[in-house]
Order: sequence, then structure tokens, then C-alpha cells
Amino acid sequence: RIELNGWTAGNTYTLTTGAATTKTVHMYDWGLYDDAVAGGATYTNPFDGFNYDFTNGKAIVVSSFEVAAKSTAGTITTSDTALNTNDRAAKWDSDTQCSGNVTLADGNLDGNVWLQIDGTTMTGVLYGATKEFDGEVNIHVQNGQIKNLAAGSRDGDGTVAGVKLTLSTAHMESTAYAGGFGSVAGKVETLIEGGTYAKDFYAGALDNYANGSGVKGSQVGEVSLTVTDGDFFGNLYGASAVKAGDYNDDGVLHTVANGVSITLEGGRTVKNDFCLFAGGYATGINDEALVYSVEDGVSVDISGGKWIGDKARGGRGVFGGVFASGVKAEADNVSITVSGDAEIGNLFGGGWAQKGGTSTVGNVSISIAGGTIANVFGGGSHSKEGSQGTTSVGDVTITVSGGDIRGAIYARGQSSGDLAANAKVVFTGAEDFGCGVYGFSYVGGGDSDAKLSYTDYTGEFYGEIGGFEAITFDGNTAMTFSSPAEVISSGEWKFDLADRDAALAGTSFLTWSYADFSGDTVKVNFADETQAKASWSIAAADFTDANFTLEIDGADIATVAYDTAIAETGTAYDGWGFTSVDGTLKFAQITA
Repeated sequence: RIELNGWTAGNTYTLTTGAATTKTVHMYDWGLYDDAVAGGATYTNPFDGFNYDFTNGKAIVVSSFEVAAKSTAGTITTSDTALNTNDRAAKWDSDTQCSGNVTLADGNLDGNVWLQIDGTTMTGVLYGATKEFDGEVNIHVQNGQIKNLAAGSRDGDGTVAGVKLTLSTAHMESTAYAGGFGSVAGKVETLIEGGTYAKDFYAGALDNYANGSGVKGSQVGEVSLTVTDGDFFGNLYGASAVKAGDYNDDGVLHTVANGVSITLEGGRTVKNDFCLFAGGYATGINDEALVYSVEDGVSVDISGGKWIGDKARGGRGVFGGVFASGVKAEADNVSITVSGDAEIGNLFGGGWAQKGGTSTVGNVSISIAGGTIANVFGGGSHSKEGSQGTTSVGDVTITVSGGDIRGAIYARGQSSGDLAANAKVVFTGAEDFGCGVYGFSYVGGGDSDAKLSYTDYTGEFYGEIGGFEAITFDGNTAMTFSSPAEVISSGEWKFDLADRDAALAGTSFLTWSYADFSGDTVKVNFADETQAKASWSIAAADFTDANFTLEIDGADIATVAYDTAIAETGTAYDGWGFTSVDGTLKFAQITA
């Protein structure tokens, strides 16, 4: 054991042993590793597999597996093995066999703990700490087989300061809880770089007070999960799991996770009905009890990986909210981004509810810039069997600038019971899209007050549109509808020229050969009188029998039929109206 005062991560240092043998090493997050061997000499490194502890400004360098006082011949057989105060760091390799449960730290340990696993097989549970632990638990699995993992406290009433978990090529046989059982005062940070995961993986902690082993009101700080590779046979949960039993709200705080961040850069599911529940999981048998909250927002960024089975089943996919079964659960605002070459099933801004449970989410923002997606739902989904469930979200904004949406976009949820306050879908960019876009839910249909906008959009749209209160074309949009008129409907059409680039005065917002605006309301907004009378091109389409409203800076000025002059003597727009000039709709003076 060596104490290296003043050494810091990211720097290179030289170790000297004997009179002439030197070694250059680099300090990384998980130890010191060779950079070069001076003079090309063969060097046996007595400090192989360094681990360190920056507690009190010191680097504690550990050269070997250091639970010798509690193990025999490199094999852990006791039911409870802990690193003591002199053994804050350990490295286990293929010669280290763990047949019992292992706890890295107990309450008497001062500082943080580190464990590096390389080839170890564990048949028990790997715990971070016994109960109360003021330090941070650091676990790095480079290659190893672990049956169960609870990287935080092993006691439901316990707390650790933080958890940092890196799984490079781990093989997890059962359910894993990155935050352990109980509370985590600080951050739970997980990086998965490969391996196989046979069961569900929770990036947060487990609070199981259904059987009296947990604590009502346990908390977890910020939760971070990053996946770059790996095979997943179970579901992913971005935060904690709560098992509440028949818990009644008696004034005791419910379980809380403070902020969730999920990044999926790679990896794949081996499960046909795979789900990611970004907000976590809550279950119980009292549908009136709020047992779990995710505060400070949920962020999901999916840029790679295959997160869909052989087919996209209903009620399966990526959820921004909480899985709520039989109880109430809620999550703060949700932000989801899909880009790159990611493949996912259904995408839900809200959560999932069943058995009378309720999953509530704040405002939802979904941004799709790439990837392949089966269907997109602004809200959530609930079970259609038994006592079902209820999901709701606040305002929803779905922005689409790229990607391949194989099915459709539903501004609200999967069914009419999956509520959303206000919903808006926005297309932007230059990609072509053939997906259906609907303002209502998948089940229930009908009209809604949702809005659809094409903002700075220059692509071609050839899908079906329905159920929107209004369709707006604004900004520097110059697009084409290739769909027949009977599959595109709207309660109101709006062309907003107020912020349009002057260089596009002669360019139409929309070109639509199959248009039919008969009986429809068309609103055209200009910034001011000067712009209104400058002969801007609006749309290349047939507006015969449409009804028009002139707006100036958002205020209604006059309503008039197509090709009819405004007849309000004394106003600035007397004799003006909406007519076709060489096949393009313009606001112009109408001649008798």
C-alpha cells in the first residue's frame, strides 16, 4: 500500500523501483496503467491494477485483492464480507471466486470505496454498503459474472453518499439496482459499455416497504444512465422502483428521485416487448396513494442502438414517465430526443398505468431528428384489461426534423383515456415524410384542439393528416403536399407571413395539386399593412369555395369569400381580397 500525496487523475507519473527500473504510468478514473517501459526492459509491475482514493487529498494505491483478512486463498465464502478501513480499494480477477454475499463498506469506514472486477464470478449479491455510509461507492466491472447487484445500501433504511457504476463487459444474471436499497444522498451514475443483462436493470434504487424492509420517504439524488453497448433481455428503468403494498398516505413522505438523465448511444434489446420506463416503477394496491415522484425533470437522449423486438406491440416501447401499477406516481417535465441511427418501438411522452394506477407527467417535449420509430404518442398508455389505469400529461410539443416514422404520430396518448392538456406537432427541416399525423389518440379518434405546424419546412409530405384544430404554415416554409385531399383535413388553415424572409415573397408556403379547401376556413396573417399589400405568394393550390379571414399582426380585420373584395368603406383594405394570380393565392386588389 502506498499513499501518493498530490497525484491527480489525468496526469502521467514515473514510478521507480530499485536502482535502474522505472515505469511511466497514467492515472485514470479506475487506476494507474502503463504508458511505457523505460529502455525496453522487461518490467514486473508490483503495482498492477492500481485503485485510489482521493479522500483528504491523498491517492491510496492498492496493489492487490485486499480482503485477505476476511477471505481465504482468494475465495470469498462468508455471507457478509466488507472492506475494512484499511482496505478501501480492491481488485478482483478470475482467481477471485465469490460464493457468498459481498458488502464493500460498513458504517465504520471513512472515505470512499472502490472495487474493480476483472473476470470474477459471483454467486451472491454484491452490495455497496451495509447501511449508513458517508462515502461514495465505486464499482467497475471489466469482465465478470454477477448474480445480483445493489450498488448502494443493502438496508432499505440506509443511505450512501453516492454511487458510480461502470459495467464494461459485465454478465448480470438477475435484476440489478444501481442505487441499492434505500436512499442515495447524491448522484447515482451508471455507464454500461457492454455485457449481457438477463433481467430488468434499474438506474435508481429499490424502496420496498411492501414487506417492511424499505422506508416510506426514501430519496435518491440525480440519476444518470448511459448505455453504449450491451444485450438486454429485460426492461430498462431510468430511475427507482417502489413496492408500496397497501400503503396509505399517512403524512409520511413518498419516495422521491431528483432528476433523471438517460443516454442510449448503443446496445440492443433481445426482448420482443422491450420497454424503457424513464421515470421508473411503482406498484401497490391502493389507487389513492401517491407513492413515488420524479422531480427536477426526466431527460432521454437516444442516438443509437436497437431498442425494438421483432415487432412494435401496443403499449410497449419507450416511455418518458413512470410505470404505475395500482398506485399513483408522477414525474416532472419530460424531454425526449431521438437521433442518429437509433431503432426504437413505440415512443410515449407519458407513462404506463394498470390495475387502477395513475401515471402523471408534466409537460412533454419530444424531438425527432433521426432514427427509426414505430409510432409516436405525445401522452402515455394504459392497460385495457381488468381495472385498467389512467395516464395524463401536461402540454405536449412534438418536433420532427428527421428520422423514419414507420407508423404515425398521435399528438395525445394511445387511447382517449390517456389525457394531454395542449398538444402541438411541428415539422421543420428538409426531410420528406409519409407518416400519418393525428391530433387525437390512437384509440378514440375524433377531432381535438391539437395544433399542427410546418415551420421552416422545405420537404415533401405525403402522409395522412386528421383531427387537428388548425394547420399552420409559417417561417420560411416552402413545402409540397403529395397526398390526396380526402386524407388531409383540418378545422382551420393558417398561413402566417409575419416573420417570413422578404427574399421568399414570391415563394409559396405550400404547393398542393390535389387541394380541396371547399367550405374550409383559411386565415392569412401579415405583419402590417405594408406587407399585406406587397403581393406575397401564399400557396399554389385551388381555394375555390374557401372562406378567408385577413389578420394583421394577429388581429382579425375582415372575413371574405374567395375572389371577393372586402367591402368596408373607409378601411385600409377596401377592394382587396384573396384571389389566384397565375395559380398562386395572393392578397390583391379585386377588380369588378
